[in-house]
Amino acid sequence: MANCKISKPQRDAYSGRPVAAISQSREWNSRLQDYFRGARPEARKITSLVLAFWLLAALFAVGEPCPVAADGPITVIESNAIHSFAQQITFTLHATSDAEITQVYLFFRAAGKEQTEAIPVEIDSTGKVNYMHDLRRSPLPPFATVTFWWHIEGVETTTVTDPQQFEYTDNRFQWEQVSAGGITIHWIRGHGNPVFGQAALDIATASVEEIDAELRASRPESINIYIYDGQPNLNAAMALTGREWVVGQAQPELGVIVTAIPFESADGHLGRMKRYIPHEITHLLIYQAATQAGYRYVPEWLDEGLATANEQLPSPDHTLVLEEARTQGWLLPLESLCVPFPPNPQTAFLAYAQSGSVVRFIREQYGAKGIRDLLAAYRDGASCAVGVQESLNVSLSGLETTWQASLEPQSPWRVIANQVGVWVSLWLLSLLVAIPMIGRRARQSSD
Repeated sequence: MANCKISKPQRDAYSGRPVAAISQSREWNSRLQDYFRGARPEARKITSLVLAFWLLAALFAVGEPCPVAADGPITVIESNAIHSFAQQITFTLHATSDAEITQVYLFFRAAGKEQTEAIPVEIDSTGKVNYMHDLRRSPLPPFATVTFWWHIEGVETTTVTDPQQFEYTDNRFQWEQVSAGGITIHWIRGHGNPVFGQAALDIATASVEEIDAELRASRPESINIYIYDGQPNLNAAMALTGREWVVGQAQPELGVIVTAIPFESADGHLGRMKRYIPHEITHLLIYQAATQAGYRYVPEWLDEGLATANEQLPSPDHTLVLEEARTQGWLLPLESLCVPFPPNPQTAFLAYAQSGSVVRFIREQYGAKGIRDLLAAYRDGASCAVGVQESLNVSLSGLETTWQASLEPQSPWRVIANQVGVWVSLWLLSLLVAIPMIGRRARQSSD
């Protein structure tokens, strides 16, 4: 658009015409009258034609009037987002401006995802936008915080709105909650009570203290634990992750845990709480210890092994399946457990059992420092095998061999020999202490 400057001349109070224009007009009228009185008729005609031509040229030179800028600021009247879990998110906007709004872009990003969605959207003649994002085609992490904002362009003005946030909760249900010390327990209304929530909160608080004593990691700012009333409802939420068979999941980058613990279960909910909650909290603290950048290098056998070993009420089935795999020669190579476990539930169950057993063996042989050294190596980007070599001074295959040897049952004679060996060692030690004393007394009596 041309840079036009429009001045406001002083106007005559009676006629409303510009004062300068009135003065110039009177002066030219006087000169023309004097000229035409003394001029001959032929000169008057020529002069009249010249004046007419001059006036026409002046009109064409003026052309179209200079447009007045009408592009004012863009005003956002309404901006909102409403979601239906695992179905859709509806983003709405209402913006106004004195000039035309030419283009609108929607930006949004879920916590834990690196990519920001950028979508050009249509705005109608009333300045309204209504955009639906299909979560079935492009899902978001359950219970993530979603940040969104708008980029609005006018003819000459551009506005970027302040970021807004909403929690992508499973709003198919109404949730109750109890909180303390940065930990919040959520359970579905009607499928739990304050006693249920407090029991989960106590177990979570104790788990954080115990696990952190070994890992010495910085704690998340907040931990949110969502407890579903059963596996079917959890599966619907977990379908977005492609791991429908799990009984729980931690999203470390979000500080979120989801699990299924039926309130009305016949075997009681406390047992499941003691198994599932410490397991998932371990993943959150491993993420803190390894950092966001290093967590991807932590082998699956260490991540899941620590989580399994930290369960307050371990599954007895792990011992049974591990012993059967050992006797049948079905143990999985430790190297194959460096990567995510197989999707087959039976194979994955054995992988969990093996990993937990390997971590307990490392604790017995190298202590908590060995665990911390492993995490430090992977935090620095070591590979699965190199991390073991650097932190434990043993190869991955060597660790596997010594661990498998520890699983071999001892014969009764070896057990007795080991027990007798302890007593024999104590007896020999007592003799070594007593003999010098006997000799000293003998010398004293001879003197």
